[in-house]
Amino acid sequence: MQKSYCIVCGEERRGIPVEDDFVLGSIRWFKRNVTKNERNNKLVVCRSCYPKYISGRKKFESRQKLYIAFGVIFASLNLFISATIYSVLVSVAVLLLLFAFSFLSYTPRISIKKQSNQ
Repeated sequence: MQKSYCIVCGEERRGIPVEDDFVLGSIRWFKRNVTKNERNNKLVVCRSCYPKYISGRKKFESRQKLYIAFGVIFASLNLFISATIYSVLVSVAVLLLLFAFSFLSYTPRISIKKQSNQ
C-alpha cells in the first residue's frame, strides 16, 4: 500500500489527492531514471493544510499570469523597436525564462470534482 504525504507539511497523512501533471511527472521520471530513488508515494493535501495550500496555489497562478504578461509586454516592445530575427529570438527566450520563473512558486492542482448546481 502506498504511503500518502501532505505536500504542504510533509507529514504522512490522508487527504485530497494531488493531480499528476507534467511537472510532477518530470520529477518522478528524474527520480526513477537518474537518482534511482523513486518512492512512489501518494501526494495529498491534508485537511489542516488546505487553507495554506489554497493561498499557495493562488500565488502560483497569479505569478504565472504576471510573468507571462511581463514577457508579452517585453516581446511586444522589443519587436516594435527592432523587428529582426535576433529580437524575435531574444523575445522568445525572455518569455520562456519568465514563464520558467513562475515555477519557482509551483503548487500542483488537487483532484476536486466541481459540483454542478442543477
